[in-house]
Amino acid sequence: MKKHLIVILLLLFVLTLAGCTAKESGGTQQGQKTADNSGNEEQESVQGSKEDPAVDASKEDQEDPQKEDETSNEQEKSKKSKKKSEKEKKDSAQKKAAKPALNPDTVVYAEEEVVTTATVNVRKAPSTDSEVYQAVPRRSSFTRTADDGTWSAVKVGDQEYFIASEYLQLASEVTDNGHLVVIDAGHQAQGNSEQEPIGPGASETKAKVASGTSGCVTGLNEYELTLQVSLKLQEELEARGYQVIMVRTSHDVNISNSERAAVANNAGADAFIRVHANGADDSGEHGILTICPTSANPYMGNLYNECRSLSECVLDGAVNATGANKKYIWETDSMSGINWCTVPVTIVEMGFMTNPTEDQNMADGGYQQQLAQGMADGLDAYFGD
Repeated sequence: MKKHLIVILLLLFVLTLAGCTAKESGGTQQGQKTADNSGNEEQESVQGSKEDPAVDASKEDQEDPQKEDETSNEQEKSKKSKKKSEKEKKDSAQKKAAKPALNPDTVVYAEEEVVTTATVNVRKAPSTDSEVYQAVPRRSSFTRTADDGTWSAVKVGDQEYFIASEYLQLASEVTDNGHLVVIDAGHQAQGNSEQEPIGPGASETKAKVASGTSGCVTGLNEYELTLQVSLKLQEELEARGYQVIMVRTSHDVNISNSERAAVANNAGADAFIRVHANGADDSGEHGILTICPTSANPYMGNLYNECRSLSECVLDGAVNATGANKKYIWETDSMSGINWCTVPVTIVEMGFMTNPTEDQNMADGGYQQQLAQGMADGLDAYFGD
């Protein structure tokens, strides 16, 4: 019995010892597993910390090309700016080198006395793009030293300047009496109702130009009559030694009243004669009158005395030559064709086209010639010739 008990106790001891050994073995394996896991976590943590610089490096790699592009663009802009500056300097040098000059193939060198045939610009070089040294009036005298057919070199003091050759005439060839008259045949075939100021800087406007009236018997249009008489006046004046410029020589034009004045102004006219015919509701109205500005004209009142004298002389001349009724001189500041003038001007109303007798008279070539001769007589008187 004791032996059995001893055997049982030994078996229990062995079994108990075996169980403890198994637990230790399992614990060791679990510890190793935990240690392994801890090692993996550390490795992952290390790998994670190693990835951060890589990410940053990647970002830096992405930013660098943009910076390089900006630097490249700035360098490119700098190059372009430098090239532009160099080109501008080169163009400037070329312009200086290519200063306008007289045509060497056509230029003729000779000293001769010349006079200007109109108000002209004296320029620093033979080109319309050249700076204007001064503007001189008609009949200004110069010594010409060279002429290429387009431009002439002239002396002004000790300096050389240039004038367009077409506006110069040899002083020895001047055969006129020295007076320039601009003739404006009033109206035109088609009127222009567009508005223009009645004078420089005026707020008030008028139609640019009208087609005029017509003969109550003959049906002759005013624009036709005025040109017929104006051409006769031109011929008469040129025969007397005047230089004449016509504003128009045909009916198919479109020239406003201010533009007509500009023709006389630009030419430096000694007198501007504007030829018209009258009209009235009363068919009994008849006679010749002239028109000039008032002394208080805000646009060209400084020319009142000259305009008044011109109007008187031409009116008297026309009346004396034709025997027509002498009406009066109408002073008014309502005429844009007067207000825009910078030269002495008068408007001649030759008669009333609404009057049967005067309408027929003015349509007659012989009477037209008398009108032309009378106006020419008036100009002679005005200039004291």
